[in-house]
Amino acid sequence: MPMATGTRKRLTSAAITLHHPLDYYFALFLRAKKTEGLKPRTLNDHESHYRYFQRWLTGKYPTLKLEELTADHVRQYVQHMLTEQTLYTGHPTLESHNTDIGLSPATVNIRTRTLKCFLRFLHDEGYLQTDLASRVKLQKVAEDTLGAFEKEQVLQLLAAPNQREFLGFRDYVLLTLLFDTGLRINEALNLTLDDLYLADKTITVRASIAKNGTSRVVPVSKRTAELLSALVQENLSQFSKRSPSNLFLLNNGKPLTYNQAYERIRLHGENAGITGVRVSPHTFRHTFAKLYLMNGGDLFSLQKILGHQDISMVRKYVQLNNRDLQEKHAQSSPLVGM
Repeated sequence: MPMATGTRKRLTSAAITLHHPLDYYFALFLRAKKTEGLKPRTLNDHESHYRYFQRWLTGKYPTLKLEELTADHVRQYVQHMLTEQTLYTGHPTLESHNTDIGLSPATVNIRTRTLKCFLRFLHDEGYLQTDLASRVKLQKVAEDTLGAFEKEQVLQLLAAPNQREFLGFRDYVLLTLLFDTGLRINEALNLTLDDLYLADKTITVRASIAKNGTSRVVPVSKRTAELLSALVQENLSQFSKRSPSNLFLLNNGKPLTYNQAYERIRLHGENAGITGVRVSPHTFRHTFAKLYLMNGGDLFSLQKILGHQDISMVRKYVQLNNRDLQEKHAQSSPLVGM
């Protein structure tokens, strides 16, 4: 009895699967995501997270074929991230600075989500017979576990850059901007002169650089507006005829990159003696959110400033310790002033 056409097609597809390495299918996935309009940073995350998985899989199961991949293999990789992987493995500058074993559940979830997206693509496109993505679960993470700087640590960090030097002043302005606005680091690094409205004390985060693809206007304090204006003048004096449009530049006039900014911020934290919290660009965003509310700001204006469409996402940025709660109670108790 001859096989049905659909069955023959599935068998042919499975036979082709045997002859392609996993990289081949990831290239197909990446092309699909590019046509969907994903931002370069998101595409880079997909690629780097895939490489982590691919290196682990090649080392652990070097002869494994795609059609042999199971949910248990993926769970083994998740377990590896939780209990065996060194923090910053594969990072171009930070790998040698940390020997802690095991990624945080939140970090594991970020990498698992991108992997599940790839696995779902393989199933939807017919390259995997089993929907492995639906079988791999995320880690349970407490909602308010993201750290923030204490006020004293903010002052220590701002005092760390040597403002008498161009790079030190540039870093000081960047740190001040992050603390004052809660911008994502890539949003800050991609600001140009045309995004500044310093007379109005606002900056515009263009849709093309915003993570959610939506433009927003972010207020800045008078002090930050003055510093941004001073940095623009410093850039013009350093690179007078080239007139670079980016705000945060290297000594050669090229834009400061994410990895370079990350390393500079880490070094300033190290020089300032900051301990007990990760000194990273995203910690500034958490700190801004917490202090904004502590100083009387409301959750809905904070949501607009941070550029989140879901209020529940904003809540994850705010972690109040016992001292914070005592201060807020002292300001807001009904008995105050009675």
